[in-house]
Amino acid sequence: MQAITLAIGKQGITFFAQHYLAGALSALLSKMTPPDKSVGVPNFTGGVVGDSYDYSNIKINLNGGSLRNFSAALDKVTQGVGSDGKTPVFNVNMQARNFQALYNWVESFHYMHNYTTVPYGSKIPVWHHDPGDGSNTFSYSPGFGQLDVTIVIQFSFDKDKNQWEFTVQKASPNASNISANIPGGSILQDQVNSCTRSHVDDATAQAIDAIDFATPVNQLLTGIVQTIPGSGNLGNGIVYDFSLGDSGMLFPNNDGIQIGIKGGASFNGTPFSGPTPPSLPLPVPPADNDAHHLNLYVSNFELEALHWAFYKAGKLNTVVNPTDLPDPQALKVATYVALEKSLLPYKAFAMQAQITQNAAPVTLAQTVWELTQNVMNTLQSQLPQNVFALMSGLAGNAYVSQAALESDLQSANVPAQYFSAIENAAKRMGLAVTQNMNFDLLIQNGSPTPPDIKFSLQRTDVLTTLKLGVNSNNNQTLQYDFLSTGYQAAFISSSVPGFKGDNFGTIIWPVGGEPQYDKVLADMGATGAPIPIMNGFQFDFANAQVSLQQGYISILANVKYQ
Repeated sequence: MQAITLAIGKQGITFFAQHYLAGALSALLSKMTPPDKSVGVPNFTGGVVGDSYDYSNIKINLNGGSLRNFSAALDKVTQGVGSDGKTPVFNVNMQARNFQALYNWVESFHYMHNYTTVPYGSKIPVWHHDPGDGSNTFSYSPGFGQLDVTIVIQFSFDKDKNQWEFTVQKASPNASNISANIPGGSILQDQVNSCTRSHVDDATAQAIDAIDFATPVNQLLTGIVQTIPGSGNLGNGIVYDFSLGDSGMLFPNNDGIQIGIKGGASFNGTPFSGPTPPSLPLPVPPADNDAHHLNLYVSNFELEALHWAFYKAGKLNTVVNPTDLPDPQALKVATYVALEKSLLPYKAFAMQAQITQNAAPVTLAQTVWELTQNVMNTLQSQLPQNVFALMSGLAGNAYVSQAALESDLQSANVPAQYFSAIENAAKRMGLAVTQNMNFDLLIQNGSPTPPDIKFSLQRTDVLTTLKLGVNSNNNQTLQYDFLSTGYQAAFISSSVPGFKGDNFGTIIWPVGGEPQYDKVLADMGATGAPIPIMNGFQFDFANAQVSLQQGYISILANVKYQ
């Protein structure tokens, strides 16, 4: 099963490396300490004729290292294969320029002081060879013109651990353009020739090259990729499964990533099975010259799973009191006494409406007709003015059958010759949601068993305004609105003596139940079906291109890094 499929192009991969990896790694490494390093320097003689030093057993230890003014920038990211010749990897090349290292320079050495003296009264100099041991401690601040780092990263899914993983296979730093800046009081200043400087430069570069890049990069990437499952937790026991789907993970032509993701929700650990678990096709990664970061397919199954989970959690049931409504009189018995005489003994009381779902809503992709504002704008330019004026009362309506639309057009006295133009303008592929509910009215007369009136209610909605957004739980989700296309209320029973109001539900539902139930559906649509994403990243909601296809929703989008 895979209810979500994802393709990431070169632009998306580069964005991740540039805005997360480079920045986070640079900040982390700037606080790291380069390892201690011993510098081997050959024996040499310094000084002048008649007063020289032979230095031997020279040891220079660099310790207590730190970095200053270190900032790494992304050079490029390329895809390829690892050292085994088959594992897909990402080669991330980073550069840091013009930074310094700070060290304690501790030098120890043996010396032979060679000098002459002329004894009193003699003209013949006498040579002296005084041995000794010495040591000095200085601050050492070598400069680096450039540091190039190549990091080889594998992206995979560990089925045994059921988790996404980044693994650093290798990190290869290479420091160059080094200014050793040998301390002024060091014995090396007595003979700073190309050979001595080369030893110091090489050792200093080796100390920087020995910094463990692989471990912090692994930590950074492991931490970020392991936040993906949490993006599917909607709270209230509703969790989406963002593990690897049927297609696995592919790297087509080493140019982008394609991933199948299971999807589907569970409620308190029980998964939604649905009638036919989907296996969506994989999108094609955006081309290298396409500014979009990713292409995402979300199956209708994800919306069905959301509706099922809300049903299981009882979040589609609601209780309506008069004060919950725009017009409280809609649930006052006195409002309906003239219509239904059997209610006369209860005219002083209010009613409470209880709306409960008998089953999870069912989602079906089908042709729908919507008279949206855009459609009405189109029709205004296509229809005669007098004909368009007849349609003003139908604006905003949605229909799941052509017959229902034509029935309303006939009722509005629109000539049949214009039906085809109207239908073509309003027609599109849509998602219809049918709901099977009970609508119970309880008369609040203070009785332990208050009089009640029971109806069954069938309601059909069309999902509209598909978009990406953030819900109240901070999930990034595919969100939508519900647009009612109609309902049917059927009388079940009543404990009110003599009640015969077979049409009563049709009258009271639009004013006494629907306003509050619309809010319940709006809350579910605003919660939305979650989209897998890593912490710190956010879809570019405003510019995402969301379109409904046969069986799935297609999303072409960019991401931002917060």
